[in-house]
Amino acid sequence: MKHAIGRNTLLSTLAVIAILGLFILIEQGRNFIGTSYFDSDDFGWQLSEFESSIVPLLLAPPDKEEVKKKITVTPEEIEEYRYRYGDLESQLDSIRNQYQSETGEVTTETATEEVQEGASEEVRTVQTPDEAKLAERDKKLADITKNFTDDSYVEQKIRAEKEAQVDAYYKAIEHAKNDLLSQKEDFVYDLKNVETGERFTNGEISSKNAFKKEYSTKYGHLRERTVYQQVDDSWLVTDMMGNPFARFEGTIAIPESSILSGHRASEYQYFLTNQRKFYGVVVAGILAAVAFILLWRKNSETFRHKSKEEKYRQLPIDVKLAFFLISILLAITTTTSLVGFVLYNDYDMQVFTFIFAIIFTAFTLYQWKWMRAGFGTVDWKNSLTYSWGRSLQGFFLKQSIGLQTLIMLIVVFFWGVGTLLVLMLPVALIVWIPATLLIGIPVLVVLMSRMSYLNRIFVKTEEMAKGVIGNEVEIKGKSAIAEHAERLNEIRNLIKSSHSEQAKSERLKTELITNVSHDLRTPLTSIITYTDLLKNPSITDEERASYIAILDKKSMRLKTLIEDLFEVSKMASGNIELDKRKVDLTQLLQQAIAEHQEEIDKSGLEYRVAIGIKPIMSYVDGQKWWRVLDNLIINTLKYALANTRVYINLDLVDGEAVFVIKNIAKYELGNDVNELTERFKRADTSRHTDGSGLGLAIAQSIVDLHGGSLRMEVDGDLFKVTVKIAVI
Repeated sequence: MKHAIGRNTLLSTLAVIAILGLFILIEQGRNFIGTSYFDSDDFGWQLSEFESSIVPLLLAPPDKEEVKKKITVTPEEIEEYRYRYGDLESQLDSIRNQYQSETGEVTTETATEEVQEGASEEVRTVQTPDEAKLAERDKKLADITKNFTDDSYVEQKIRAEKEAQVDAYYKAIEHAKNDLLSQKEDFVYDLKNVETGERFTNGEISSKNAFKKEYSTKYGHLRERTVYQQVDDSWLVTDMMGNPFARFEGTIAIPESSILSGHRASEYQYFLTNQRKFYGVVVAGILAAVAFILLWRKNSETFRHKSKEEKYRQLPIDVKLAFFLISILLAITTTTSLVGFVLYNDYDMQVFTFIFAIIFTAFTLYQWKWMRAGFGTVDWKNSLTYSWGRSLQGFFLKQSIGLQTLIMLIVVFFWGVGTLLVLMLPVALIVWIPATLLIGIPVLVVLMSRMSYLNRIFVKTEEMAKGVIGNEVEIKGKSAIAEHAERLNEIRNLIKSSHSEQAKSERLKTELITNVSHDLRTPLTSIITYTDLLKNPSITDEERASYIAILDKKSMRLKTLIEDLFEVSKMASGNIELDKRKVDLTQLLQQAIAEHQEEIDKSGLEYRVAIGIKPIMSYVDGQKWWRVLDNLIINTLKYALANTRVYINLDLVDGEAVFVIKNIAKYELGNDVNELTERFKRADTSRHTDGSGLGLAIAQSIVDLHGGSLRMEVDGDLFKVTVKIAVI
């Protein structure tokens, strides 16, 4: 019995050594067979790092002054600098607030907004100020103000920032150059710049070199970037210099003396030692494999162990296969982990690993003998897989979803096992790659797609339970999941219908609050201001009359704004009825122009009206359509450039009435004309003109309600509106 255990241990040990030699040959053969230290990956990385660093650090770094001369500042950069901390007013307010407590200044303001007819009023209480802080604050305020008025002032600041970044780059590469010279001190070179002819040398290139690399037209030049990419701010120098490259020819070498002493000598000897170990382990593995084969033929029966074999045979076949595969996996895993121990003297827990490798290998050999002896009498009906399959028959009663899911899970499982095996046995890639492309990836995609579909339905159900409607669930195929998705969509539509009115009401309320707060402030502030002024009994009758006139004007403006606001809100929500009748659009336009004739005569604008004499009939709400024309004419009176022409045309084109009005704008309109139909949007961005900013929005809404189209175009300062509607 003891002799059998000894022989089995010896066979298992030989098997471990043979497998270890095979893995080391496969994994490390390219690094040690027929190679030298200078062919190793470690030295190759050092050489590559030296080649990529020497050009930007030593041979061809760009001149700092030349880089600074090429610094440019774009208008976009100037704008970015100005608004980096907000607009002008927010920056000024921030500085004032910052210094308010430090200067001892307390300010109380009332009714400060300017109005057209009156001056602003300010009440301020000043405590004893700190003159130095006041001066410091005023200097910062002046600096910020100048940023928004003087491009050259901002340009100087940006240029100074970039010059500081350039200085930081050159300081960083100076440190990198020192590191390069200290870490790669044994590299010598004799290189010449191909473009300039300038030569650079470091040491002497002698005949006694341990390593030598030539750079020439025949062997390839040393071509690298002149900007060192591995430090901060290199992007700025690259941007200035255009990321240029430099080419060099010559030689880089390492003298033989460097591998006899210093850190290079230790690396060189370390490589030679590992190379000897590699050949030793490979030879030992071959000898162990030969010895294992010879001994296995004579002593393999010692692995039978009758009593344990009988117990093993009682296990289901799928359990035995699982144990066998697991033991193979553990034997390979523990054996391959010994590579570091053999080559690199990694002694951490390797003795225990070697023992476990022998144990798992022995267990594998035992199972191999037991399975071969009883494989011919296997009863697959006694396997766990068969019994589980019978117990899960109900899983497949409705349709094939269960079978498909099971197949996909099995494929994914074995795909994962195969992936793990490839990590330890790269030769298995020959089978793993086709299996992955043809089976693994398609099955994984199908499985993830099905689970994703089911998850979306679960999430949608949870969202609906919380009152979130969202989009409909996509219905895929005719499976039970798809039927459930269809029922879920029906429930969603019912909920959506019941919530539509509530959502519309909330939307209108939100829009109303947003819009009112946007443009009511100016007239309301003026009303409050002049009401307070009227309370003063010392004002003259003339001043009182002037204030009352202003109050009347601002009140009417506020009334118009509120009326326009409610009208456009009703139109946007669809809560407005049209009284459509047969209307002559030609006559309606003539009436609209005549209504404003007095204002046109006073405006200084020259109106060129081209209206045909024939009636153009259409079914419209006459009152609403007159409002469209009225708003567009008023728009020209407010926003057309003085002493220019306004063109108004009405014609019949392809069964549609086409109304065109165009003028030269007194304000810059920008590029996005669609913004002009937004509520409270006005070309007069400073808002010095009267109006609600709703004129074009109301016109757009009325035209949309009639099923027509309103299109605006901007060409420089030319503003053109085209309205089309079907005619009878």
